[in-house]
Amino acid sequence: MPPVPKPKSKPAPSGRNRNLIIALAVAAVVVAALIVGSILLTGGNSNDSAATTASTTTTPGGAVEPAVALVSGIPQNGTVLGKAGTTVRMVQFEDLQCPICKEYTDNALSSVVDEYVRPGRIRLDFRGLAFLGPDSLKALKIALAAGHQNKLWQVVGLFYANQGPENSGWVTDSLIDQILSEVPGLDAAKVKADAQSPAVAREIDAFNAEAQKLKVPGTPAFYLGVGVDKLYKIEPRAFVPSEFRPALDDALKG
Repeated sequence: MPPVPKPKSKPAPSGRNRNLIIALAVAAVVVAALIVGSILLTGGNSNDSAATTASTTTTPGGAVEPAVALVSGIPQNGTVLGKAGTTVRMVQFEDLQCPICKEYTDNALSSVVDEYVRPGRIRLDFRGLAFLGPDSLKALKIALAAGHQNKLWQVVGLFYANQGPENSGWVTDSLIDQILSEVPGLDAAKVKADAQSPAVAREIDAFNAEAQKLKVPGTPAFYLGVGVDKLYKIEPRAFVPSEFRPALDDALKG
C-alpha cells in the first residue's frame, strides 16, 4: 500500500486551487476547436524562504536563465524530470496561466528539484491543463512540443517566469520565440510545428481524462506514486519546501 500523508492540523486555505469541476468538461471541446484554427527558477534553496523569482529575460552578458539552470543536467523524458528507474514520482497538474502554479514554481520547486530530483530520489511528471483560456492552451502546446525534444521543463519554467495576467494575450508569438531561444539545443521551428500535431493534441486529451479520473479539484494539484501503486493526493497548506518534505520523505520510506 502507498504511504498515506500524515493528517494536517489545519485545513488547507480556501481559494488556493483554481476550480476545474466544470472547466475540465469543457476543456476537450476547447482543444478540439483550437487544434483546427490555432497557430499558434529559480536557483536551489534548501530553506523555507521564498526563492528568488526567475527573471523574465536572459540575464545581461548571456547568463543562463534561472528556470533553465534549475533543471540543467537532469535527465528528461517527455513530461518527466528525473533519473530513469526512480521509484517515487510526483505528478503535478498545472495550468501555465495559473498564478498559484507560478507561486509553487517560484517558492518551492527549486528545493524539490535540488533536494529530491537532482540526487535521483524522486522524479517529477508534468500534467498540463488548459482550462483558464486560449493563452493556457497556446502555452501548453508549445511546452509539450518542447517535451518531444526532452526540453519541456525549461520551457515550462520560462513561461512561469514571463507569466502575464490571465487571458490578456500575454502568450504572444514574440514571447514564444524569446522563450524558445533561451533553451540551449532546442529546435524552435520543430517545436512550433509539433505544437500543432495530433500527438500533442492526444497528450492534452489524455491529461484531461486523467484529471477527471482523479477528480482533480484545481491547479496546482499534486499526487504521489510509489512503484506501481496508484497515485494518492497530497495537500500542502502553503507552497514552501517544508510542506512537501514530509510527504516526499514518507513516500521514500516505501
